[in-house]
Amino acid sequence: MLARITAIAWKDLYITFKDRDALIYMIALPVLLSAIIGLAFGTSGDVQLDAVPVAVINQDQGVTLPDGTLLNLGAEVQRAFVPSSDPAQDTPYRALYDLTDGKVYTDFNQARADVEDGDLAAAIAITDPQWTAQALAGGSPAPIALYYDSGRSIGPSVVRAILSAITNSMNSVILAQQIGPAALAEIGSTLGADEATVAQAVERLRGQAMTLAEASPIRLERLDWQGKRRIFDAMQYFAPSMAILFMSFAMGAGAATIRTEIQQWTLPRILSTPTPRWVFMVGKLLGMVGTGLAQMVLLIAATTLIARLMGREHSVWGNDLAGLTALLLAVVFAAVSLGLLVAALARSAEQASTYSSIVSMVLGMLGGSFIPIENLPDALAWLPKLTLNYWGIRGFFDLATGEETLAGIVPNLAALLAMGIILCAAGLWVFARRQEV
Repeated sequence: MLARITAIAWKDLYITFKDRDALIYMIALPVLLSAIIGLAFGTSGDVQLDAVPVAVINQDQGVTLPDGTLLNLGAEVQRAFVPSSDPAQDTPYRALYDLTDGKVYTDFNQARADVEDGDLAAAIAITDPQWTAQALAGGSPAPIALYYDSGRSIGPSVVRAILSAITNSMNSVILAQQIGPAALAEIGSTLGADEATVAQAVERLRGQAMTLAEASPIRLERLDWQGKRRIFDAMQYFAPSMAILFMSFAMGAGAATIRTEIQQWTLPRILSTPTPRWVFMVGKLLGMVGTGLAQMVLLIAATTLIARLMGREHSVWGNDLAGLTALLLAVVFAAVSLGLLVAALARSAEQASTYSSIVSMVLGMLGGSFIPIENLPDALAWLPKLTLNYWGIRGFFDLATGEETLAGIVPNLAALLAMGIILCAAGLWVFARRQEV
């Protein structure tokens, strides 16, 4: 029986890899798409965003502190977006200058017009000359006006986030400056300290609070949710995503050949010999698994070579051979089982091929084969986890970045194996019910 199983599997492998059109579809097309995506994102491995063009109008005149220095909170807001001529004062905001391209405007109407024309992503205006004085006195200064282009998806969000962080920091310091001296005076009088000592301490506390307001020590650092630095290499993501997507197509086409052999009476002739049905099915499944593994191995080799030629510093697939092997077997098994179930539910070879293409495309979109899907709403966050694409892509990506080893991708392996077992069992059961195989 083993010889017959091997013969059936080898026949499918031979037919598949002898077909030039199939090889182009299975190997050349996903490699080409991965290379195009990699070239589109450059060779640095890091996704770069253009600096956000923003205008700042500051008409705040500031106030003079007790020590004679001028405090202008509006100027601090401006400095967060537009570098000044003093490198020492710009240092706290240096990380922000990589995100924004700030310009000083004197006319808010002109800034608004430039936003409407698409030359600017946003315009920030402080129009109250007594803005700092009103804020420090506990009054109600005029609000900061933020005018932005709602058609831009990222730029205005960056500006709003920076502006919100700065104003929150200033509000905290101002609140401490207003409450702290009064509390200190009350404590001093309770303890019996003389008025001169209390007044001196109050002024010192007030001065320190204003120094904090001037400093505004804001820092930005790109971290992932686990607190680790992470560089997004497009090829590390899209090479496995394209490989899994096109392998799923191929497995669907392979499963459709079962229908073809039924329609062409190949299967009845095989079963007329001393060949049980289970032998035929095992041979077909082994042939599909062998095709999927060969396709994935060739894609891994091809994309690795292309990445080297492109000057990539980061490994596309990682160096954990054990993890790659285990994940490769699991994802191919899940794809083969999916193709088997689709073929079992179809009524003809043409229908099986069409259904498998539709299912593979839909699962690819849901699982993140075309775009990362980290930002889905919470209500839909569970949906991608029902796809083999999701678990396969994340497993390969975590291995490629070195964030996980074989032990770390056990949940991915478990999910893929569970899918494979359920889908394979369901496919065999449907075929058995129809008594076609």
